[in-house]
Amino acid sequence: MFKKLRKKLKFIINIKKEIKYQHYKLARVSSNGLKGFAFHRLEPSTETGADKKLNVAFFGPCALLPIINYAINHGHHVIHVAMCVDESRQSHFSPPLSEVNHEKAEVNVIGLPLRSVMAEGAVPFDGFQNEIFWPRLKSESDHENYLKYCVEYISDFVDSISELLGGKPTFFLSFWEPRQNFMGSLFPHFDLSNPQYFVMRLNAEMERIIRAYPNTYLLDVNNILNSMGRFRIQDDYARELSHASNIFDTTFEDDTKRIRKSTPLSHIYDVDGQPSVYGHCVFNAIRDNLAIINAAAPIKLIIVDLDDTMWRGVLADGDRSPYERTDYWPTGLAEALLVYKARGGLLAICSKNDPELARAEFERVWGGRLRLDDFVSVKINFQPKSENILEILDEVNLLPANVLFVDDNPREIDEVRSVIPDLRFLSEEHMDWRRAILFSPSTQVPRISTESQQRTQSLRAKINRDQVRQKMSREEWLRSLQIKQRYAVVRSENDRNFARAFELLNKTNQFNTTGQRWSLDAIKTLFARGGYIFCVFLQDKETDNGLIGLHLVQENRIIQSILSCRVFGLCSEYASMHVLAQHILKEYPTVTGHFISTGRNFYCENYLEKCGFTKEADGFLTSAAPPRPPEITNDNKVTW
Repeated sequence: MFKKLRKKLKFIINIKKEIKYQHYKLARVSSNGLKGFAFHRLEPSTETGADKKLNVAFFGPCALLPIINYAINHGHHVIHVAMCVDESRQSHFSPPLSEVNHEKAEVNVIGLPLRSVMAEGAVPFDGFQNEIFWPRLKSESDHENYLKYCVEYISDFVDSISELLGGKPTFFLSFWEPRQNFMGSLFPHFDLSNPQYFVMRLNAEMERIIRAYPNTYLLDVNNILNSMGRFRIQDDYARELSHASNIFDTTFEDDTKRIRKSTPLSHIYDVDGQPSVYGHCVFNAIRDNLAIINAAAPIKLIIVDLDDTMWRGVLADGDRSPYERTDYWPTGLAEALLVYKARGGLLAICSKNDPELARAEFERVWGGRLRLDDFVSVKINFQPKSENILEILDEVNLLPANVLFVDDNPREIDEVRSVIPDLRFLSEEHMDWRRAILFSPSTQVPRISTESQQRTQSLRAKINRDQVRQKMSREEWLRSLQIKQRYAVVRSENDRNFARAFELLNKTNQFNTTGQRWSLDAIKTLFARGGYIFCVFLQDKETDNGLIGLHLVQENRIIQSILSCRVFGLCSEYASMHVLAQHILKEYPTVTGHFISTGRNFYCENYLEKCGFTKEADGFLTSAAPPRPPEITNDNKVTW
């Protein structure tokens, strides 16, 4: 008896503890996370324009309303072109696109109704549009054909709105995936008979279709729904799964005349503001994605400390535990750094330690999972960290504003900040470092190019070149590198070199003769007017650096010149100007160029004068091409 009483008492105590904990959670949770906890945000508000009001064009059904309402309530400019689904499940815009002035919007958001897709996919089977046809499918081939017909409808829809695509950033919202397998919990999950997996496949196919258009992306709202919890917002427990939208109470008159009235759906599932939370989250995902596309405040290099940063404890302390030095958050941080490197970011180490002991400990603790050659520069000594970081910045030719320093010690952070205030920092709340590095817009890119994958190798080669340079004359050093340059002309956004050229154009600061950022629409306009991008590729005995420079040209005017910091000092910019100016002067008597000081582009301040240009009232002008640097071999077989 006493055992039963003790067991019952323990059960009651545990229940009370759980209730107390749930009350504690409810008291702290808000739509922005936890009250009292400031999640790290790596973007300076002055760079990203966090307070800037966006001009957004929404195209789609009422499922977009929570996002639209959030945007309007927070002062953003909104155009909503409604997509209506008639009784035969046909979709159409109201008003028609031709009657809507949507060109002024800076971003498009498109939502295609899932029920239109699933209804149209049923026509070859049923002879009419039927969004609840899917349970009638029997064989594997039926399911595969149903998917094929649904995908054909998506493709036709995307083709019908092609006028919206390929210019300004455009986000298609993914279909809401059913919350579980409605065929039954024990049925195969990764099978087309499972509507949850079926909709996942539709999302994958829609992304494949829209990726054919430049600047067009899938925004997977299922990530947001999963983070929120679908129970209090998704309507597929009460209505057909193809509706795939927010829970709301019915307003049908006949429902009010029922003998036994049901509890309102919003009360059954305690909706209580969840659509507003969803709208908030999706709109801010759109804002963050725009920051990624526009490279508003990119972090190009992450410098990390070692002690209590890349492992637990301090190496100099003799009583460090030999166990679990990287388990949990250090391994999570290391993985995040490798992901960042895979995106094309650079890594470096700055640690106050004995260099031999620290290197040996790094190899022993990480055992090859994370390697020292993953880092473009490794500074382990007892110099002030600000001195080491300034050396790293000089080695990789980066501005402090594009660099993040991670160190657990507030004294070290204060010392570095006093010398390099423009650096960005992570120090406290180490359990949030991984999330910040993985998901901040500043650490993400819209695409990964071959050059970005090789960035660490290219910069390590640069550092090696600089070290060799100190041992010989400049001319001997340049000749020893065996530099070869080739060129390509890009006249269309569909050119295979365009993506990397566009990336370089919009993220380069130090050697950028005007600092101008270009939208895809602006570049397409330049192409339409006969302009082109003259791309420069460089290879030396150390590595193939890929596309490292470019000139934007229209007729005899060099609008803008760009050079990657990876090849500063190699005379690449003079070799490319020699080839380009020679070509222009075959058709025109002069070549004009432009320079606008941005406060960051000091490296190219005298570039045009050194190429033989003279300052005129509205720019720079020359009638002769500069000489080719003899240390660089040019491939002059350019297809103009």
